[in-house]
Formats: sequence, structure tokens, C-alpha cells
Amino acid sequence: MSQLLLKQPTILPDEESAFGDGHERTPVLIVVRPSSSGMLRHVQGLIKYLPEFGYAPTLTGPDFIRDRAGLIADSRAVRILRERVDEFPLVHCHGVRAGWICAWAFRNNYPWLWTVHHLLLSQSALVRALWRWIARFPRMITAVSDQVKAGLVDGGVSPMRIVVVPGGIDLERFEKLPRREAMREQFFVPHDRPVLLCVGRFMRYKGYDVALQAMERVWQHFPEADLWLAGDGPDNTRLVKMVAQCSRPHHVRFFGYWSAVEELYAAADVLLAPAREAGLGLSTMEAIACGLPVVATDIPAMRRLIQHERTGLLVPRENPDALAQAALRLLQEPSLALELAQNALRTAEKFHIRHTVEQTAPLYRQISP
Repeated sequence: MSQLLLKQPTILPDEESAFGDGHERTPVLIVVRPSSSGMLRHVQGLIKYLPEFGYAPTLTGPDFIRDRAGLIADSRAVRILRERVDEFPLVHCHGVRAGWICAWAFRNNYPWLWTVHHLLLSQSALVRALWRWIARFPRMITAVSDQVKAGLVDGGVSPMRIVVVPGGIDLERFEKLPRREAMREQFFVPHDRPVLLCVGRFMRYKGYDVALQAMERVWQHFPEADLWLAGDGPDNTRLVKMVAQCSRPHHVRFFGYWSAVEELYAAADVLLAPAREAGLGLSTMEAIACGLPVVATDIPAMRRLIQHERTGLLVPRENPDALAQAALRLLQEPSLALELAQNALRTAEKFHIRHTVEQTAPLYRQISP
């Protein structure tokens, strides 16, 4: 996977005048590991919009927090973080790795907020104990969805410690989409070939194996249809093996992590979101913002985003036949696909990451000394 790393920003605590409006802003240190997923875009949204709400964000972590835990590397990360935090009245960390480093570095002796982005699906007693240990120390915990909160509570974290601040997307990114024809030409795809798209981390709970099974039925009606898989992750090897064994492997394309994901949305005909579980549904929100019709599984996270038969189609999870039938319906009825996509686009404003930042800023004031 070509991983996009969060880089150190140019905003520093003593550079409040750089915003150009003469207003003083409270410095906040944002801590995160290297990331290329929804957590990356969440943090980018904070950095972009926090100045509107009186805070000057500085990013740290991607240059010294490793993806994998290790005693030596993590000890060094703790030391660096303690050195960098002196001029900041509060810290906002994201994800389990950054949470672990902050808990080790600060315990409950420093005002810090921990945002959890992913579902706690592991049944490992050790993993769950680690999450509970981290959760002991921040002044406040936020979860990006009700489903993420439920996972934390199921793992033993007190619900009284958790505030749900729904995650979102930066709609400005999708205001000017590339032309479909240009993207089709760029990806060497005929203009009339059906393209079904899946976007996100390759995790088993994402259900991309269900999408591959559904394609067998789609190919019975549209033999030239493509399935595009954009992402990477632990389930990559299993998916590659499944593709090798399917009936039309040359019509499945792996894109890896595609930073300009709007290019894929512009070129595709339907987004498939066949997740068994979902914390936020980021790719569904992005597809909606791009005017791409969505077929998703009927689970709580998707019901929050999609109204069946009005802004998209919902199907039972673990049901490749139903997924294929819904996708075929949109491919065979372009007017319906357009109607659903347009209806969904009118709802996109509620997903704006600016709303997330607006709800986050008051929490900073609650935990600040």
C-alpha cells in the first residue's frame, strides 16, 4: 500500500498571527500515528477548521510513532512527546496507537482527549484490556459514531466516559469533481462499461468478499463489468486469492490506497458498501457527496446515511445475491440510479467535517485547565 503520511504542519504555537485575522488562538497538540485512512481525513479536517473556533492546531506523531508496538520505539515516542507538549495547554490524540503513547506519557497528569475511530471487534482479552487501560487516563473520550461507542462499552469502558462526536468528510474536497469521461480515459475503461466500486480498508468485516461473490451474478448480465477495489489492509491476501479463483479475474482491479479517491467515484457507476459491521461509513458519505448511487448493507451505521429506496438501496448483510440484485437494478435503471444519487446529494451537508470540529471545540474548553 502506498501509504500517505500525515506531515508536520507549519502552524506553531507562537504563530497565531499567521491566520491573518489578529485573533489569538489556543494551541492544541494533535497526536496521531502515520495514517492513510478515515482517521487521516478526520485529522486534516480538524487542522483546517479548528482556527475558526479559536484553536491553533499543531500536528505531531507521524514522524515518531510506529505503526507496530515495540518497547524501544514506543519508549522513544513517549520521550519525544513529553518534550514537545510543554507549550500546549491540551492534547487531542487519535486512534489506539496514539492513545497508547499518550496514556504512557501523560497518564492522568495532563489534559488530553482521546478520539476512537475504529470498532473494537477483537475478542482478544489482551486487546480489550489494552483499550480499557488507555481509557482510564484521558479527561474525555470521543467516538466517531454510536457503533464505535458501543464497541468500547462492550469492551468494558464506561459509557459515562464517552461522548459521540460523529465523524464526517470535507465537502469542499468534492465540490469540483473530475469529468467522468476524462477519468474513464485515464483508467483505460470504455465509456459504457459498468464499474462497481468498493473503497476502504481491506478488513474482513468490510465484506469485500461478499462483493466478489455478488459479481458472479452481475457478470451473468454484464460480462464486461468491472469491480474496483480501492484500499489495502490485512484482508488483502485473501481477497487476491478469491479474485484468482473467480470466473472473470481480469475484470477485478486493485487500486491500493488511492489518495485522489474522487477520481474513482467520478468514474464508477455504483458504490458497493457490503460491510458486516461499520463504524462510520466514510466511503458511503464520500460517494453521496460525489453523486454516486450506493448499495449498502442494512446495518445501523448505513441506516444513518441511507434511506432505502430514497437515497440508496439497503440489502441484508452476508447476502451476495441481494447485493448483486440491487446493483443490477441500478445498472439497468439509470433513471432510478440518478434519482437516488440526487436525493442523497441533498443530504450531504449533514456529513460536513466542519460540524465535527464545531462539536469538538467545546470539549476542549471542558478539559482545559
